[in-house]
Amino acid sequence: MKKRLARLSLVLLLSPLGACALADVGSGPAPRLFTLTSAHPVPPAGDAAAKVDMQVAEFAAPAAIDTTRIVFQSSANEIKYYAEGRWSDSAPNMIQMLVSRTLQDSGGFASVSTRGSDLNGDFTLVGDIRQFAAEAGDGDKAGDTSAHVDLFLRLVRVQDHKIVASKDFNSVVPVAGSGIASVIAAYDAALHAALDGIALWTLEETAKAGPAS
Repeated sequence: MKKRLARLSLVLLLSPLGACALADVGSGPAPRLFTLTSAHPVPPAGDAAAKVDMQVAEFAAPAAIDTTRIVFQSSANEIKYYAEGRWSDSAPNMIQMLVSRTLQDSGGFASVSTRGSDLNGDFTLVGDIRQFAAEAGDGDKAGDTSAHVDLFLRLVRVQDHKIVASKDFNSVVPVAGSGIASVIAAYDAALHAALDGIALWTLEETAKAGPAS
């Protein structure tokens, strides 16, 4: 009987603590979530459009970028994060989906899928995120911060696992104005420039490479 009473007393003591913890978790404001958009490049006409099946692999990224947090690089040796919001998905996942959607919207491929799906492709895009951050400038004026997107791509022919082409896509767009919305707009413009280049380059290189001999 004494043991049962002791257990009951412990449960009664712990129950209010658990209820308070749950209430505290839900009482704060929800974080602002942000996403970026795909580009809509115009595919080359004629033979330059490669009607092949494409796969897009998940992008590799340093741990500081492989997160839903929005990166602000205050110097070459220090990385911080914006407190006002987060990405709706981790940066590698978001970029993989936006590259895939941009290739689909280009109209130059028979099909586009992400690697890990049940579909097979003729070529795979494998990429590294070298930079995906808002970077501080040298001054304190508006516009001294820029969004910097640097993606390194390798085009791999699936049939023989050969890298048939590789290229770096590097874009920097100044942040116009203040506040997190201006930062996101600069990120979006910088990524659009990279996505446009990736789509057109992929179309041209797959057309040139063709199937393995």
